[in-house]
Amino acid sequence: MSSQLYPWIVAALAVLVAAGAGFAALNQPAPPPVSATDEDAAALLVRLQSDITTALEALDGRLAYAAFDLGATGLNDAAAHAILANLSATDPSIVDCTVSDAGGTIVAAEPAAYHGVEGADIWGQAHVRHVLATKRPIMSEVITVAEGFPAAVITAPVFTNESRFVGFASIVFRPEDLIAGVAGPAANGTPYQVMVVQTDGRVLYDTDPAQVGKMTFEDPLYADYPDLLEAARRVADERYGTAIYGFAAAGGQAVQKEIAWTTAGLHGTEWRVAVIRAV
Repeated sequence: MSSQLYPWIVAALAVLVAAGAGFAALNQPAPPPVSATDEDAAALLVRLQSDITTALEALDGRLAYAAFDLGATGLNDAAAHAILANLSATDPSIVDCTVSDAGGTIVAAEPAAYHGVEGADIWGQAHVRHVLATKRPIMSEVITVAEGFPAAVITAPVFTNESRFVGFASIVFRPEDLIAGVAGPAANGTPYQVMVVQTDGRVLYDTDPAQVGKMTFEDPLYADYPDLLEAARRVADERYGTAIYGFAAAGGQAVQKEIAWTTAGLHGTEWRVAVIRAV
């Protein structure tokens, strides 16, 4: 890595340190004045962090209201199906919404195309075991859901009016679609690539759609780029930072790239949000 950080990365870190709640202060001198372009890069990273978190919290808030209503109506009557149908229509990233009983069995799902998952036992999924054990909401990483495709799940407990735990409601959504609604407009017209990854290296979103779904540490596409893999390990392990690496996409010539990243997420599940540009 270069012994001197590029100005736009310095600017990005300066903004994150000032604005990022819970991040430890960096013991470094104040950065020098930067150009409008550098400020744009820093602002983009902070905007992405904020807007992705806000989008996740919006899903979570709608789910919490639905779970409250389900506690009053029951889990699998007509009213419950109406609540789930309304919830599923609130965001284009939502695939379907379900409610499950206290044993981890799906008892209702909407829209109607997903009625086939009713009766599925999902107790073995890690986020399901969490909500059953703690009676607290959670967001899963991307998993293969009962519907048969990769997706993330936000889950909230359901209590009756007498505060008795009876099950949990879930939103099944595609992170790529959720993030695209934020990152596409934010990065449009800029020189920056946006990437969002799980801490296990799975790419949830990338400006290059061909990268979405790849497992960084396992995909042979990245095997010949040790500096890229080292940067990816840092992204996985560190909540924010910067790095420089080389990569050749689609058989082209290797290009040096610089990356700055931070963290967004929900209920303790973290996504790394990165801004990248060619040197």
